[in-house]
Amino acid sequence: MSETDREPVHLPTSILRSSRVSSPAPVPSPRESAVAPAFSVPRRTDNELILFDEAASESWIVYPPRSAYAFLRSRRRAATTTIVEHHPWTASASPVDHPLDARDGCLVHGLQCRAQFAIGAAVRLGYDPFS
Repeated sequence: MSETDREPVHLPTSILRSSRVSSPAPVPSPRESAVAPAFSVPRRTDNELILFDEAASESWIVYPPRSAYAFLRSRRRAATTTIVEHHPWTASASPVDHPLDARDGCLVHGLQCRAQFAIGAAVRLGYDPFS
């Protein structure tokens, strides 16, 4: 092992969660909206539900209003807002927040938003995404 192999890896601040600025996601095409993903569940806690869609190489993280993570305070529009964070598994695409409420769905894209698939999966799993 060379000397450079033992040096720590320094990640750019642009990929760190605390420095990410959420920007609105593009509206998905009808083809993307019509295909329901097949999710696996790698993590489920009171604070978050992580869903993997391996076929699409992406993750969806559901943060319900009860989530106690401090970093969510500035990302919520209201105390009752659920955040669904979409993570494409590529370095060239940034994660995108989808703020949702139980009545209106995604506050950016409405009920046609792909984040609705994550909410539907959460409900089918018996995970309450809105409390």
